[in-house]
Amino acid sequence: MEAAGLRSRVAGVLEAAAHYSPLGQGLSLFEHWLDVVSTALGARDAAVGPTPKEVIWRKNKARLYRYERKTPATKKTPVLCIMPLINRAYILDLRPGASFVAYLLSQGHEVYLLDWGEWNDEDRSLTLDALLTQYMARAVRMVAQRASGPLTMLGYCIGGAMATCCTALHTEGLIKNLVLLTTPIDFADAGPFGVWTRPEVFPLQELTSVFPAVPGAYPDIGSKLLQPLPASLGQFVRLEEKLREPRFDRYGWQAMFRWVNEGVAFPAGCYRQWIGEFYQHNKLVRGELVMDGRKVLLANIRCPILNVVASSDVIAPRPTTSAILQHVSSADKEEVIVKGGHVGIVVGKAAAVELWPKVGAWLAARD
Repeated sequence: MEAAGLRSRVAGVLEAAAHYSPLGQGLSLFEHWLDVVSTALGARDAAVGPTPKEVIWRKNKARLYRYERKTPATKKTPVLCIMPLINRAYILDLRPGASFVAYLLSQGHEVYLLDWGEWNDEDRSLTLDALLTQYMARAVRMVAQRASGPLTMLGYCIGGAMATCCTALHTEGLIKNLVLLTTPIDFADAGPFGVWTRPEVFPLQELTSVFPAVPGAYPDIGSKLLQPLPASLGQFVRLEEKLREPRFDRYGWQAMFRWVNEGVAFPAGCYRQWIGEFYQHNKLVRGELVMDGRKVLLANIRCPILNVVASSDVIAPRPTTSAILQHVSSADKEEVIVKGGHVGIVVGKAAAVELWPKVGAWLAARD
């Protein structure tokens, strides 16, 4: 019995030693980092855009979607979402539980979205004028016709600037409300992007001569340079830490990682206007911007306007986003500051609590 007990104790010690040995620890660490790598690589196939939708109109690469409803709409004013030119449109419908579109549907709205699609070299001559007058204006008329009345236009980032221009040019009363999410308007103090794109240092003409469609990775690199370590190595360090948490939402991380790294090319003509006329010469707030032969005057905007800004936005900092309320003629205008960054306030964990209900209540009061 004494020998058997000794063998048992020795076996226990050996098992513990194997568990805590450098080899055992190394194997465990290797398996953990293998999980980090497989999670990041799996993001390429992450499920996104879950809400059913139908194409009701198309032009070139662009598609106008109507999201399907299971019950009739209870709100009379539809919402038309205008997306940035350089991002995939599914950010507003990322995944179940992280879908601004699904929230708006739940509040009784008809929801439409103008997806610009994927531009290529053959689109090099496309301009913002064309997008406003041939794409957005048509989408506005179609949605208003289907609703038999005016609509709410909701623009995100660059899409918000375009929605602002479109509203300023529309004098026929088809746009009832304007909602802007992290939208740069005044570029006099545009943060690092404003510094980097100054005419004397930024080779705009050379860049757009080389690239018929500026690759989506190009502006993405600029965004990452705003916070180099957190946006590069830091994201994987944070992922490694989160994978140790039992309740970590791996699939949510993959969907977001896919969107961040799945940029869209920017047609050279549009890019020259965006950087040259907005960033470099700040023509919009100066009243000097001309689209399709007409001046884009912010004072022409008289509809109710909700301006949503992010407290920690490094892409569209507060001086660029808050200026809109000083230039429009709207009597009903409001600004909401949401804690978070440029993307996080729209689709992050706190979005369903901090942003969506505020937008929903504002729209309900102006239906």
